[in-house]
Amino acid sequence: MGYEPDSDGGSIAKMSGKKLAILFGLIFFGGFMGVQMITGFPIKDIFIKESITEEVPVVVKQADGTCVVDATDHPREIENCPYDEGDHVVITYNKNNAGIESHRLAD
Repeated sequence: MGYEPDSDGGSIAKMSGKKLAILFGLIFFGGFMGVQMITGFPIKDIFIKESITEEVPVVVKQADGTCVVDATDHPREIENCPYDEGDHVVITYNKNNAGIESHRLAD
């Protein structure tokens, strides 16, 4: 009545190659989704662009015509800026992109 090892090598050895590939694929996908859940789903930012529009003041106008505006997340630049320092500008930008999509003088 002692322990007798399986002569066929266990349940994984009995599986076909197709079933093993599916099993390891599901394990990999589950691990990937677990990491995404822990980190707040950063992969969605690649596919879903979140546009933000806000009114901000022009903080600095540089000699080369570039304006620096103080957006909520970080300062952003407007190239060939027609505005003066202190003007309020409405800007639209993507959340995880440094560039500004559009800008206009606030009403």
